[in-house]
Amino acid sequence: MTKNHAPALFPVVIINTGGTLNKRYNPLSGELFVPSDDAAVMQLIRSAMPNLELHLLGALHKDSLEMTDFDRRALAAIIQSLPSAMASAPIIVVHGTDTLHLTAEYLDAADLNRVVILTGAMQPVIIEPIEAALHLGLALGFAAAEPQAGIYVAMHGRVLPYRALLKNRALGVFQAVSTQ
Repeated sequence: MTKNHAPALFPVVIINTGGTLNKRYNPLSGELFVPSDDAAVMQLIRSAMPNLELHLLGALHKDSLEMTDFDRRALAAIIQSLPSAMASAPIIVVHGTDTLHLTAEYLDAADLNRVVILTGAMQPVIIEPIEAALHLGLALGFAAAEPQAGIYVAMHGRVLPYRALLKNRALGVFQAVSTQ
């Protein structure tokens, strides 16, 4: 007789820093804003694959255009201070797309020796949930493939080292670029 053992769950840390993905509409001001909560990310991961052990940490909750090096330093410190139980877990950072590359450069310079995947969305979940779900799913799938330590970007169907996938502002998409 064989015993049924539940398979070990694959740990993944998701750090939500805000950005367009999280934005909501304020009917009083008529503007979009980044709320100080993780509701949009929770909506996306609620039905995540059952073999994942997801750890969601809310941090900063800002539009990426408002992020400073102080914020990037705080993000690096959060990553460095994760509990030992999460020491080998890949990290997905939900981030605004406008300055995602600046945060990636900062995290790379911090020499974290971790898998860090930055992702986000061009439109808020509240307006267009499919784009954000695809990007987060892409990041989760890449994390589950157990890549080498490094700083990656997962956007628009590609996951590449951050220097090789940049936002084309004219087209409003992330595209692969030559790194040579």
